[in-house]
Amino acid sequence: MRLLLIRHGETSDNVDRIIGSRLPGPALTRTGREQADGLAARLAHVPAVVHSSQARRAVETAETVAATLGVPHVQVEGLHEIDAGDLEGRPFADALEGYAGTMQGWWTDPDARIPGGESGSEFIARFDRALTTVVDGAPDDAVVAVVSHEAAISVWAANVATNLDAEFSRTHGIANTGVVELEGSPQDGWVVTSWDGHPVAP
Repeated sequence: MRLLLIRHGETSDNVDRIIGSRLPGPALTRTGREQADGLAARLAHVPAVVHSSQARRAVETAETVAATLGVPHVQVEGLHEIDAGDLEGRPFADALEGYAGTMQGWWTDPDARIPGGESGSEFIARFDRALTTVVDGAPDDAVVAVVSHEAAISVWAANVATNLDAEFSRTHGIANTGVVELEGSPQDGWVVTSWDGHPVAP
């Protein structure tokens, strides 16, 4: 199975460097809509369905791609961004240690909690549940597309992929409408084959 984890298009929070994790969240900017328009043409593998989180920015991105490809779009509960808790709405620079720093700490302490938000164990469990509903019953040769969020994609992929480690997760972000490609299955495990357009060694 090929799993495409796609970051949504640009929002005002992205432009202003503000942490925004709560639903429904902001809409796409004009640039974000243009990015969504171009995303379908960039996909090397065409899915039968485009799934997304329930956040407005992810829904708008997925709806645009699905309409371009002529395939259905399905919203899935649990694919939203990692809960920022007390750091919601704060400038990213001010909240870096509490938000991204806590996520990095999940490599050694998955029960560490973002202040007022999620622990690593809680996030991985709910994202796993959501993705299981997406891939359950899909054939081995299926292409599964999911529009989600940068931190959620980065943390989950680095946690489950056998060829990524803590250093990779510290040094690799995902641009708006960037794609992380994985191969495998929940039963057999996952390997990242490309990260935001760049191949990854197995």
